Amino acid sequence: MRFKINKKLDEIEKKMLDELSEQYGNCKSKYTEVLNQVNTMDKKIQGLREQTSQLKHIGSNIKVFLRTLQLNKLIQNEVQTVELVTTTMQEYKFGVEIHPRLISLVNDVDNFGKIQVDEKTMSLPFKDAKVGQAQMVQIAADQSFNRTRLQLRQKFKLNRKKNVCACTVLQNGQLLIANVHSYVYSEIMEYNEDGRHIRDIPVPGKLFDLTVIDNNRIAVTYGNHMMIMDIENNRVDTKITFERRCLGISYENKIIYALVVNEGIVKFDTSGNRLHTTDCKFIDPGNICCITTTKDRIYCTDYYENEIYCCSMTGKYIWTFTDKFPVNTQGISADSEHNLFVVRRNSNHLIMIKHNGTVSKVLLTESDGLNNPVPVHYNRDNKLLLICNESNEDAFLYSVV
Repeated sequence: MRFKINKKLDEIEKKMLDELSEQYGNCKSKYTEVLNQVNTMDKKIQGLREQTSQLKHIGSNIKVFLRTLQLNKLIQNEVQTVELVTTTMQEYKFGVEIHPRLISLVNDVDNFGKIQVDEKTMSLPFKDAKVGQAQMVQIAADQSFNRTRLQLRQKFKLNRKKNVCACTVLQNGQLLIANVHSYVYSEIMEYNEDGRHIRDIPVPGKLFDLTVIDNNRIAVTYGNHMMIMDIENNRVDTKITFERRCLGISYENKIIYALVVNEGIVKFDTSGNRLHTTDCKFIDPGNICCITTTKDRIYCTDYYENEIYCCSMTGKYIWTFTDKFPVNTQGISADSEHNLFVVRRNSNHLIMIKHNGTVSKVLLTESDGLNNPVPVHYNRDNKLLLICNESNEDAFLYSVV
């Protein structure tokens, strides 16, 4: 309302100023016309007076007298004309007559109007704050996916390699790589960031996967067992046995997630107490092998269908990514923005899948040294990515930039 009033007053003011300018121009023109007329008469009178003065020096007295009378008469006529012009000249005074309604607005109107409250019941749309947070996460994830690239830090050879099946990076930068010798014996090889072998940690069975709990503890799966190990003190803290095979394993926010065939994804605390089982009904439990987690999502790889599944922590389906090549999708790891690093085993590729499962891009190929790669792990805190070949002894440590 204030804007409309100000706009209207500006329009009225402009209209009045335009009219004032026009009237002033007319009056000034009339004054100029009279002034020019008076100046012309003044010059004419001055000329007649000069002629009168000159007559006194020439001719006889009679001629001078007669001519002087004639000039004086002309001068008198001009003076009378000037007097007439100056006495009948118009005087202009400018004033403003305010419109009565504007006067009434100033004197009588003391408010913009009467406040009226119309009360009725209404239903407001509810928007969870998490939605806005999710949008911010999505923007960050888009930017992260687009700019991510890998920078090789170290390439090294593995000692006594048989069948590499899993790997991880500790918070202190040490590298753990699972190596299977037989159905009854495996070992976890520990290396530093420079690729120097430190030690081997024995496991009494065919290892499948491992995950880091902290710098001193890890959880591993082998056969139909899950085991929590204290690698600092070389002891087994907890061993859990299932009816069927235990495959992929992941750790997130003080919870261990273990994939058990025909059961689902079983959750444990760090002491090995069973908490809950997530039944992902939309997937074939016989095809799933590897899993990874973020703070609110679970990701699974279907080795035979070449698909990646994403679900919530309660097992609610979110999306499926289908690889267009028959490449035996296997190792999987996630960054902080829910983008995934996935191994294409048969095509010797490491790909990155966008957080919403809509698109992927290739990060590493055979030309980078990949030869039948199986495990991959990304450490979100150190931003280090470890990937290992099964066909030779090569392992690669990358910085994710």
